[in-house]
Amino acid sequence: MGELRRLGINRICRQTVRNILKEEGIDTSPNRSQGSWEQFIKIHAKTLWACDFFTKHVITPRGLVNYFLLVFINVETRDIFVSNSTAHPDSAWVTQQARNFLMQTAGRDEKPACLIRDRDTKFTAQSDDVLKAEGVKIKVLPVQSPNLNSRYERVIKSIKQKCLNNFLVFGEQHLNYLVREYVRHYNDDRAHSACGHLSPSCTDPPPENNTIVLDDIVRRERLGSLIQWYERAA
Repeated sequence: MGELRRLGINRICRQTVRNILKEEGIDTSPNRSQGSWEQFIKIHAKTLWACDFFTKHVITPRGLVNYFLLVFINVETRDIFVSNSTAHPDSAWVTQQARNFLMQTAGRDEKPACLIRDRDTKFTAQSDDVLKAEGVKIKVLPVQSPNLNSRYERVIKSIKQKCLNNFLVFGEQHLNYLVREYVRHYNDDRAHSACGHLSPSCTDPPPENNTIVLDDIVRRERLGSLIQWYERAA
């Protein structure tokens, strides 16, 4: 009724409105439910990020050491930001990664508004406060609910299967280099079905062209040709 009155239609009864809605197959009762998780994701996708840790065993002079990295992914664009690694993910380190994330996203048109994370104890009040101070709400997931952060889980699977599982990693710098190279590929070169089979960073899709001349195609590669993709020659 309020929408009709805003349009200047003042003389209409509620039953008439109900009849019109029913004819169009629209539920006449107000939607007071909280909505599904997928509805929440869809509504907030542009400014919604997810994050979590993953680990990699690294060969060091002290033997195998478990290193931690923190990954952030934008739910809509699918682009990712990955921290440098550490063997000691204490509160100070996690808090610094929160600051780095804010700096990394400072130039975006759509600033982060909400961050999904699990209940990992490595996340602390200090790291949350850094994000909240910049207007980022923290959405903590229920216990044992990896399906609610499935986009993040797929990113980690991709980093490990397509990159890290193919290497013996010698030291922290080697690990950081491998991850950095894969992140560049993931954001700039890798085709994503959720992005129309383009890369997350692609803002200008190539013109449609149904003809392929082999001499016009160039193969690109990273990490000693472990990762390969193809482009049209400039």
